[in-house]
Amino acid sequence: MKNKGLAALAMLMCAATPALADWDPIGSVDIGYRRDRDSKSFDLGGPVDRIRLRAEQGDVNCRSVDATFGNGRSRSIFEGSLRGGETRTIDLPGNERQLRRLSFTCGAQDRRGGIVSIAADIGNHRADWQRGPDWQRRWSGILNWTSDMANDWQMIGSQRFEGRNDSESSFAGRRGMRIDAIALKPVDADARCSRVTATFQNGRSQDLALRNGDLLRRGQIEKLDVPGDMRNLRSLDMRCRATNARGVTIQIFTSH
Repeated sequence: MKNKGLAALAMLMCAATPALADWDPIGSVDIGYRRDRDSKSFDLGGPVDRIRLRAEQGDVNCRSVDATFGNGRSRSIFEGSLRGGETRTIDLPGNERQLRRLSFTCGAQDRRGGIVSIAADIGNHRADWQRGPDWQRRWSGILNWTSDMANDWQMIGSQRFEGRNDSESSFAGRRGMRIDAIALKPVDADARCSRVTATFQNGRSQDLALRNGDLLRRGQIEKLDVPGDMRNLRSLDMRCRATNARGVTIQIFTSH
């Protein structure tokens, strides 16, 4: 059941991400062009303290983002617009941290569609996630808590690749983004990338080589070497495909 008052309160609680927040990127949802009457669901693996939503590939308008909790009740936690690159953080009260599912009724403004990436502030609830029925099958690879490597990276977006053949996708960097390194992480399947090309503010482009060849393992972060004299990223062009699924979402990270 939806409660407009609670939805408005949740929107007021949306704020910029605190600098010291410990966020785990947990996935993304593909948004169709102006398909704001069709809902897409995203299941979670345990309790969270906060949810962070970020629009990728252009603006997204949401009629409603509904949360379903462990007790079976649902309510709207966000409605409105997310501009491309904009992040919204939604706090969850103590009795509503048993979040089980998010349902997105949203439409992208770009004809190519859009993406809403999802990150969670899991806080002290890691043990609950690890006891969950889907931990080994799904979340252990995505969250990768056995390694500290992910903590050194900042997620800046994600790209979706569909079909058996390599497909092209371009991610636009933020103006003035100075980076030391780039990394890629497939979240829902293994992937192969035949080409990853970075374009920098000075107009130069550079093909980036993966350390372990062109295979990206699901849930693992793979670092790409960046030339030492080029640090201001303008865009990242990728040619990738899933190897063991119909599609794959690849998250993009940078270190500074």
